[in-house]
Amino acid sequence: MPDTPDTELVKVFAIDETKAFEGLYLKYGRKLLEFAGHYMPSKDDAEEVVQKVFIKLWQKRHELKHNESVKGYIFTIAYNEIRKAFIKQKRENELIQSYYLEHDQNGSEASEEIDYAMLARKVDAIVEEMPKKRKMVYLLCKKEGLTVNEVAAHLQLSEKTVKNQLTAAYRQIREQLQGGLALLLFLTLY
Repeated sequence: MPDTPDTELVKVFAIDETKAFEGLYLKYGRKLLEFAGHYMPSKDDAEEVVQKVFIKLWQKRHELKHNESVKGYIFTIAYNEIRKAFIKQKRENELIQSYYLEHDQNGSEASEEIDYAMLARKVDAIVEEMPKKRKMVYLLCKKEGLTVNEVAAHLQLSEKTVKNQLTAAYRQIREQLQGGLALLLFLTLY
């Protein structure tokens, strides 16, 4: 199937054919990994980019046009995922730098070790306790990277409802983190 022309793969893929999806993966997976590997700091990060690309490709399979370049589409998704990763890393670095500058100038606090894993566990525990709809909206937006429009369509809700549920999720997390560095990290990273 990797030798099959892209236009044929896309036609079959659009009707939920998993063999066509596998064909696209076999045809472009390694190339995408090499592409992402040039930009991402680790192989795991590059593999995560490739995984996100194929998840998005599967989610958008019905929107693909048979006459468009699927290769261009796939590499555009990869480029955007890499860009998002760099933006997130930049925000993390700026947050850490401003935190340490603030506390070094004030001299009021000893340096705290930032434990991202602990923060993620706290947020995950808070999310687990959320009402079902709020939890689904939060997970789809923040963990899966879907837009408000995509979540609304997926859950068959209005965009306003999705936005309200997301706002409520943030409020619940902020209240339960109770300020401090954990809250500051959450607001920046998530």
